Amino acid sequence: MPNDSDASALLCDAITKGTYPQSEELLTSDLSAELVPSLIKNISETQRELKEEITTTSKDGVGDVEQWMLQAKQVQEDIARCREESQRIVEEHRHVQALREEAIDYHRKVELLEAEVKFTEILKKELDDANTTAKSLRDVEDCLLKDDPCAAATRIQGLDNWTTNVLGSRTSTIIRDLRDELRLKTRVRLEARLNAQISIVKEQEEARIDVWPDGLDSNATHSDILVRALDQLGDFQESVEPLTDKIKAFLLQPLRQSSRLKMTAYKMEQNSISLELGRKTPTVELVLDFALDSIKFLQASLSGTLRAMAAKAILTDMMTVLVNDWLNPGLPTELTLLDGLDELQNRVRSILKELQTLQWDGQRQLQEWLEDIPRAWLNKRKAATLDAVRKALTVSKCNLRQVERVERQSMPRAIEEHKIVKEDADTWDADWDEDAKDRANTNDLPIKDDQEDASGWGFDEEEDEDTSVDVPEDRIDQRRDDQGADDVGDAWGWDDDSPVKTRSGPVNDQNQSHHNGPQPDLRDEQEITLTEVYSISGIPDHIIEIIGKDISDAQTLSDTLHKGLDSSVSRGLLALPTLALAMFRATAPSCYGASPALTDIHRYNDSLYIAERLRQLSVPASMSLPHVDMDIKAMEKFARLAYSKEMETQRIIIWDLLEGAQGFTSCTQFPYSQEIENAVSSVVDRIRALQQHWKPVLSTSALMQSIGSLVTMVIAKVISSIEEMDDISEPESRRLTEYCQQFASLEDLFLSAPPPLQRQSSSQQAHEHEAVPMSAVYVANWLRFQYLINILESSLVDIKYLWTEGELSLEFSADEVVDLIRALFAESAHRRSAIAAIKGSRTSR
Repeated sequence: MPNDSDASALLCDAITKGTYPQSEELLTSDLSAELVPSLIKNISETQRELKEEITTTSKDGVGDVEQWMLQAKQVQEDIARCREESQRIVEEHRHVQALREEAIDYHRKVELLEAEVKFTEILKKELDDANTTAKSLRDVEDCLLKDDPCAAATRIQGLDNWTTNVLGSRTSTIIRDLRDELRLKTRVRLEARLNAQISIVKEQEEARIDVWPDGLDSNATHSDILVRALDQLGDFQESVEPLTDKIKAFLLQPLRQSSRLKMTAYKMEQNSISLELGRKTPTVELVLDFALDSIKFLQASLSGTLRAMAAKAILTDMMTVLVNDWLNPGLPTELTLLDGLDELQNRVRSILKELQTLQWDGQRQLQEWLEDIPRAWLNKRKAATLDAVRKALTVSKCNLRQVERVERQSMPRAIEEHKIVKEDADTWDADWDEDAKDRANTNDLPIKDDQEDASGWGFDEEEDEDTSVDVPEDRIDQRRDDQGADDVGDAWGWDDDSPVKTRSGPVNDQNQSHHNGPQPDLRDEQEITLTEVYSISGIPDHIIEIIGKDISDAQTLSDTLHKGLDSSVSRGLLALPTLALAMFRATAPSCYGASPALTDIHRYNDSLYIAERLRQLSVPASMSLPHVDMDIKAMEKFARLAYSKEMETQRIIIWDLLEGAQGFTSCTQFPYSQEIENAVSSVVDRIRALQQHWKPVLSTSALMQSIGSLVTMVIAKVISSIEEMDDISEPESRRLTEYCQQFASLEDLFLSAPPPLQRQSSSQQAHEHEAVPMSAVYVANWLRFQYLINILESSLVDIKYLWTEGELSLEFSADEVVDLIRALFAESAHRRSAIAAIKGSRTSR
C-alpha cells in the first residue's frame, strides 16, 4: 500500500487530469482520514500553480482584451440609444392608434345618427301606413258589424293590394294576421248567407232541396254577389265546391243503381225538389223525367255563376249515370218489348234539346247513345244470349231423355243375302278400322297401344296430320277436317283439355272384306233406314232454343227493320249462335264434371245432338248463318274431345287394375295367384259396371264400340303377357285358361239384334231380332284371343291341326305359335315334329 503522500499525489493528479486512478495499489488500498489534509493541500498548490500559469500566459494579450472591452462598452451605449428610440416610436404609434380609434368612434356616431334619422323617417312612414291599414281593418269590422260581408270582402281585397305593395316589416305580419282573421269571418258570413239561400236536407227516406228566391227579403243579397265576394276573398273554389258537391250528391246518388236507397218518386215545386227514397227501383221513364226537371230546376232557381258551376259539375256525371245505369240496361232484349223504344228515344231527345239550348255539358253522352242504339242493343242481346247459355248449363236438371238418330243408306240388293251381323257392321261402322290384328304384341300403356280403339274413330287431335282418335263411328258419319274451325272457337282455347295423342294404324273399310267374292250389282240398290236411340240431357234443347230465338228475331228485324234498328243488327244477331256455342264449349267441361250425373259421355251426346240439330236448322233463304259449318265442326270436335277424355280416363283405370296381375307370372303360387285373381275380377267388374252405366246413355253401337275398345286393350295386354312367358307349366296353363275364360265371359256384353231390312218376311225378321254375339265385330282381337284359349287348353296335335287345317294362321304368325308351343310343352320328338310342321307349312306358302 502506498504511503499517504504518494496516495494524495496520485489522487490530485487524477483530479487535475480528470481521469480515473489507474494505480491498482491505490484502488485496493484503504484511504484513511489522515489522507484528506494532505490531499487538500496538494489540490490548493496545484490550483495556485495553474493560476500563475494562466496569468503568465495571458500577459501577452492584455492589450487586445482592453480594446475588446472598449468596443463592448460602445455597443452597450448603442443598444441603450436604440432602446430609447424604439420606445419613442412605440409611444408615437400608440398616440396615432388612439387618434385613429377616436376617428372611428366619431364616424360610427355619425352613422348611428344618420341611421336614427332614417329609421325615424321609415317609422313615421310605416306608422302612417299602419294607421291607414288599421283604419281599413276597422272599416272591415264595421261592415261585418253592419252585416254587410260583401262590402267587407271588397275592402279586404283593397287591403290585400295595399299591404302587398307597402308593408314588409313585423307590422305587416301583425296586420296580415288581423286581415286573415277578418277574411275568415267574412268568408264564414258569405258561406252562411249562400247556404241559407240553398238548403239541402236529407232524412232516412226523404230528401229535399230549397232555393229561396231573392225577392222575398229586401235585405237579401243575390247569390251572384255572394259568389263574386267569395271570389274577391280568393276562396271561390273552396267555398262553392262543397255546395255544388251537395247538390250533385242530392241529384245523382238516388239515381245510381248501386245506391242502397233509390228515388222512388219526386215532387217539383217552383224553387224546390223533394225526393222519396226507398229500395224499390224506379222506372226508366221516371228517371228521365227527373233528369229533365233537374236541368230546368238548375236553370230556373240558381243564379248565373253558381248555375254554370253546378251545371259543369253535375250534368256530365248525370248523363253518364243515365246512359250506363238506365238507358243501356233499359233497352229491352225482346223484340216484343221494343214498342217502348220510341218513347225512350223521345225522352232522351228532350233532355238533349234542353242541354243544347242551354249549351251545357253532357250532350256528347246522350248523342252517342242515340247514335249507337243498334250497337248497344246488340251488345245487350249478346250478353243476354251468353247469360242464357250459362243459366242453361247451371239450372238444367240431370233428367235424361231419349232421342233417335235416323240414318238412311243405299246398298245393293245382293247384300241382303249376307249375314245380318256383317250388314250391321257395314252400316254403322263403315269407316271403322278392323285391321288391328298385327298391333296386339305391344306392352305399352293403353294410351299408346295400337291395338286399342284409337284407329278409325274419325277423331283428329292434330289438325295437320291424318290421324284418328277414339270416337264412336255411329255418331260421326265421316272424318272431318278441323282446320276450318272458326276464330271464335280458337279464342276460347278448346284444345286445353285435349287428351293424350294416340297413334292409329291404316283405316280399312270393312266392305273390302267382300272383294274376294263376287261383286254385287251396284245398279240394283235399295234404301234402308237405320234408327238408334241415345240419351241427352235438357241442356241441348235450351241451347237450340236460344239459337233459334236469335235466328227468328234476326228474320223479324230483316223483314221489318223494327223500331229504328238497322239491317246490321239482324246480321249481328246471326253471329250470336256462334258465340252461344263458344260459350257452351267454354263452360261445359266444368258443368258436366261438377256432378256424377252429367259426365263427359253426356257432354259427348249433347254436343253431337247440338251439331245434328244445327244441320237440321232451317234458316230463311234470304239469310244465312255465317259460320254454321265451322260451328258444326267445332261441336263435333268438342264432342270427340269429351269422348276421348272419358275413354282415356277409363283406359288408365282399367290399365292400372290390370297391372295388378303382374304379367300373370307365378299364377299358381300364393299370394301371387290371389293378386292375379283380384286383378282379373276387378277388370271384368269394372268393364261390366261401365257397360251398365253407359247403356242408358249411349246408343247400342256406340256402347258396343266403347266397351269393345276397352276389351280390346285388355285382351291385347293379356295376349302380350302370355306370349312373353318363357315357360308355362300345365297347372299354369289351366289357371291362365281360367283367367282368359273370365275375360271371354264379357262376350255377353256384345249381344245385339241388327236392324231389319225393309224387304224381309216375318220369319226372317223374327230370326234376325234374336240376340247375335257381336264381339268379333267390336273387339278387333277377339278371334285371336279365342285361338289363344284354344292353344292353352289343346294338345300338340290339336294346335298342329288348327294351324294346318284351321284358320289359326290368320290370327297368329308361325313364330308366335312356335314360341307358345315351346313355352307350353317340354322338349320332345312330338314338339319338334309339330314345330317343323308349322314352319314347313309357312315355307311352303
